[in-house]
Amino acid sequence: MRRSRYISRARHHADAETLAKLARRMAESGSRLEDQLWERRLVELINDRLARGFEEAIDAALDELSGSNPRAYDDLADLAESCAESSTIEIDGRAHDGLLLALPILAWSRYKLPTLALSSAMVDNVAVQIAAHLAARGARCAVADMLYAIDQLPESFGEVRDVAEALFGSAAQDGRLKIDPKSLREPIAMLADSRYLLAAIVVPQGAPVYHWQQTGVDPDAKAAAVEAFREQLTNILTPIMTGCRFRVLAPNAFHAALRLGDRELREFSLEAAISFLKLSYELSPSSLQATMAVYEEKRNQPTTELRIGISRIADDDVVIEGVVWPLLGDDEERTLEEIEAAIKRLGINRIVAHTHRFPLEYCDDCGAPVFPNPSGHSVHTEPPEDGTEQPASPLH
Repeated sequence: MRRSRYISRARHHADAETLAKLARRMAESGSRLEDQLWERRLVELINDRLARGFEEAIDAALDELSGSNPRAYDDLADLAESCAESSTIEIDGRAHDGLLLALPILAWSRYKLPTLALSSAMVDNVAVQIAAHLAARGARCAVADMLYAIDQLPESFGEVRDVAEALFGSAAQDGRLKIDPKSLREPIAMLADSRYLLAAIVVPQGAPVYHWQQTGVDPDAKAAAVEAFREQLTNILTPIMTGCRFRVLAPNAFHAALRLGDRELREFSLEAAISFLKLSYELSPSSLQATMAVYEEKRNQPTTELRIGISRIADDDVVIEGVVWPLLGDDEERTLEEIEAAIKRLGINRIVAHTHRFPLEYCDDCGAPVFPNPSGHSVHTEPPEDGTEQPASPLH
């Protein structure tokens, strides 16, 4: 008989309480041996909840710990991410470990950034490069045939696990995971944004995942291997990144790669904004000024981010371009200093930093974020009224 909603909620609450308790005990542990015991119990429960589709219990436990025990929260979040992006599968009667990888790419363009299905030849080429530069000897690899926008990637732990298991299954077969582009959300149009390829490495249980982990291989070989892979992936992607400037970042496990992409995108977006204004309107950095301010949302889950409005010195009420700089657990004061240094490196020397905080607002019509101007108002970005956009020219 189908369980009632009341019983389901009660079960989720009990599981959440158990997860939170185990995470607290792990955070209090004083030895690696004790850590391992609590970790095993947490992993067993997390994997069980993910397998049954009850990830709400994990989210509820994280919500409970977020304000009361940051260390326990971090421990539980790390394990939940690990369980979502890796699991054990059976191939030919033998247990194998699978790891979901994300390959981050930063790109900007005066045109629409691409999100598209990849050809079979391109998918095979990416898989060959993963096997040649990243994976341990004898590993199986798989690649999803989609260049994803960040908005199109799986978000919840359950969604990540589903994609991971689909790729692990593909690794046991032909190494290609077919994605229906129509099943994905339409990405938000941005001047600069991240793009991702998803892949998997599957190895016999307990075996090394990466080739620099193998016995007899210098662990320092990782740097050269990753750099060689980035160079090869750049060559593979160049034909589909027409009209874009792009940079391939180091591949990593899914959640770690997304954090890297988010962090590296911040200054990359700032560089893109300045370059765009120079190429499109012949506005030199010396003719521009930047305004920084903190924007926050206090309702529900508190959100804080820094926004940078770029305006011409001669018309400082109008923001002609803007950049969102998310706070990824950074110290706010240190981040403001980091942004100011980045702006000056790009040639803008006039900087205004507002001390008061702005509400986290967006345009009611188009949903775009608003940005601060030197006068202390939040405004929508507007192209220069007297500017003439220059003819398009290749960006790479």
